[in-house]
Amino acid sequence: MVFTTTNLFKGIQCTQGESCALTNCIFAHVQWPQPTPHQSESQQQQNTTTAAPKDTSVEPPLKRRRVTYDKAEDKPPSKADLIRSDLASIKTAPKAAPSPSGDQKPKSPQSLKRPVSPPAKTNTKATSPATLAANNRSADNHKARASTHDSTSHQKLDLNPRLIPNDPAGHAKRSIYLKHLHGEMVRLNAQLTERKDVQFKVGLTLQDHELVQLAVDEEENLAREHGRVYANVIKNRIGAYRKMKPDEWITHIKGNPVFVKKQAPPVKQRGVPDSPKAIDTGLSPSEELAVASHLVIDDQKLLAQFGYIPVPPTPEQAAEAAAAVEASKNYEICDRCAVRFQVYPQRNEEGLLTSNGKCRHHPNRKIFPQRTKADMGPKEPYYPCCNEIVGGAGCVVTEHHVFKASSPARLAAVMSFITTPENDSPATTKREKKVKAVAFDCEMGYTTLGLELIRLTAVSWPEGDELADVLVRPFGIVLDLNSRFSGVWPEDMARAIPPPPPLTQVDGSAHDTHPSPPPPPPALPILASPLQARTLLCSFLRPSTPLIGHAIDNDLNVVRLCHPTLIDTVITFPHPRGLPLRYGLKMLSSKFLGRAIQQGGERGHDSLEDARATGELVRWRVREKWRGLRGEGKRKKRGPGAGAGTGTDGAAEGGNGLSSYLERGKGTETGAAAGGQRDHLLSVAYLEDETRVLSDK
Repeated sequence: MVFTTTNLFKGIQCTQGESCALTNCIFAHVQWPQPTPHQSESQQQQNTTTAAPKDTSVEPPLKRRRVTYDKAEDKPPSKADLIRSDLASIKTAPKAAPSPSGDQKPKSPQSLKRPVSPPAKTNTKATSPATLAANNRSADNHKARASTHDSTSHQKLDLNPRLIPNDPAGHAKRSIYLKHLHGEMVRLNAQLTERKDVQFKVGLTLQDHELVQLAVDEEENLAREHGRVYANVIKNRIGAYRKMKPDEWITHIKGNPVFVKKQAPPVKQRGVPDSPKAIDTGLSPSEELAVASHLVIDDQKLLAQFGYIPVPPTPEQAAEAAAAVEASKNYEICDRCAVRFQVYPQRNEEGLLTSNGKCRHHPNRKIFPQRTKADMGPKEPYYPCCNEIVGGAGCVVTEHHVFKASSPARLAAVMSFITTPENDSPATTKREKKVKAVAFDCEMGYTTLGLELIRLTAVSWPEGDELADVLVRPFGIVLDLNSRFSGVWPEDMARAIPPPPPLTQVDGSAHDTHPSPPPPPPALPILASPLQARTLLCSFLRPSTPLIGHAIDNDLNVVRLCHPTLIDTVITFPHPRGLPLRYGLKMLSSKFLGRAIQQGGERGHDSLEDARATGELVRWRVREKWRGLRGEGKRKKRGPGAGAGTGTDGAAEGGNGLSSYLERGKGTETGAAAGGQRDHLLSVAYLEDETRVLSDK
């Protein structure tokens, strides 16, 4: 068997020496010199080198021989020994005496020569002007560096998809799609830059960081809204960009928030809300009331299917509902998490108020994303509190499950309904003024009897003077004050003051110098029951007094009041798709009044603020209604029947109570009454007539 030794025995002398007869001996045939005991290691290495044969085919030993020493003193010191000796010499060295001439100064470390950032505080009394100037220059340099960093930090954006819950495709695939999307945007933006027209280069071209933000935002929106068909939707979007022309790209980016933010005027401070818009109707309070009478809901029975209760339930219906609750052993469906649980109105043997453990839910209502023509597949609703899709676990845990009764008979079983009674001497405002109309708002909390009243606020309309702002102690045991929305917290109920004395006429001389009503006191008065709160509200009302509110059916149901003259901003500002869809008060106030309300965050809403905002919205609608009436008067004058002598007025045909006024035959002016007075004569006569009718009531 032939094998290769791979020079394993080259370091071993052959025992045959020069007399070896093998052609290829596996042993070495070189005579290595033997070191003497007195030779040093360097001499031994030199001898080894000189003794090596001139034949380059012979290889030296592969391993380095271990050097041994006869005595410990012969071993050279290691690096650790050298460091120890240096430290010991520094500690034991005597301190150098200071030079009297001061020529030899120790060198300061290099770190002390760097500028201090931020500059160190100095004592201005003992600091020279030159030092102060140097410090100021250092501070200016630091600010310049900081401003440069701030201006360039937003440009260093990574082309990286944002993290979202329920990632539809994974980070790797989303990154690929995002790069293609960004590449098409860069191409379209470059085409605008190459155009010769100056306005395209200056006004419509985007910078690199803006293109990155545009691509990242669009990719995130597609990933959130089109989870199941994300890959198909983003591929279609990339294909649309590839076919897009420069003019189409201009139209596309003009509506994008990135472009809108770029075109915004720099003078306006971001984050500062606009000043509230002053509502000037051009009418007196009595005339505003006359126009507002046409905003009153004509037939409340048509709204019964949407939660309005126009007629109080009978005692028999209320007794039947109470018997049904007792037969069901107080089992309810949670208004938050939809779990079936049992209520113990007087606590059970274990001291519990509800069963089935704690309630895990989402505090905000679900949102249904709007669909566009480019959308493919269904859009899943989500909760804005945590951006989780519907069906996931709640993000908030509360102690009890809660419920809300909605049927009229069930509500009447807790507290009976009444219709606004006649009132010969209604209470006046704090300025001793007659109450023309009332805008009110209620806050509710969950108890063992359902959703009950915990705060009631009423203001006069159109002045906005505070009439009542009180806390209310409910009938049932409180399960949750719903503080995040109601703004009423347990400490507010604990430090509430006793109820005020019976309503009397108050001298208003102290209020004449302050047109705006004073802010509410830190501690509100508290009433013993919702019955007292309803009595307080009815003290300002007659059946003909307009009662104003936003989604007023909820407020009236919790007060258990049926009022024949209602103005609801939900009806006055209707949703395009009709009831039961409604616009929120916060959105309406921001859009029409330019006023930001409900900004308390976790502290909840302020019912006094909401009541005044509701009244201002009605004043805005009154102003628009009056403009319509004046326009109708002008059109009536110019129409064919203006000179026929049949008698017309300036009222609008479509008003709620205006058609009945037209049937009365008021106004005998003919087309001969020309001039500027004709434009306003009929509408002013109408206002005078309506004002007289309201004052008689």
